[in-house]
Amino acid sequence: MKVMTQLAFAGQCREAFEHYARVLGGRITVMNTFGENEGKALPPGSSPAGGDKIRFAELRVGDFAILGNDLPADQVEAMRGFNVALHIEGTREARRIFDGLAEGGQVTTPLARVAWAALFGMVTDRYGVPWLVLALGE
Repeated sequence: MKVMTQLAFAGQCREAFEHYARVLGGRITVMNTFGENEGKALPPGSSPAGGDKIRFAELRVGDFAILGNDLPADQVEAMRGFNVALHIEGTREARRIFDGLAEGGQVTTPLARVAWAALFGMVTDRYGVPWLVLALGE
């Protein structure tokens, strides 16, 4: 079994995933638009978000993946009740990633040393995705 996070956006999926690929050092392996899939059935309960909007995206970071898609703007609700948790080797890399995610977003817990980690912080990025960043070592 694999457990992966799937994020829904109101038209910013491509922009968000390109940003995440740069910040996280990942690789976008899939980026399909609704227009490329015209005439193909959508999953039950789905609505097309527009021809240039993303039907499905996958970003690979090491052995893990983040999935995403666009929804019509009126169907997107604020993301809450979870964080995408990043456990990062080293404080320098944790700071770099945290700062990249914080660009245009809102820091809810600034990076700081805590009893269980070299650094810990929380940020909601400019796309509304909540992240938890934890540095495992110096």
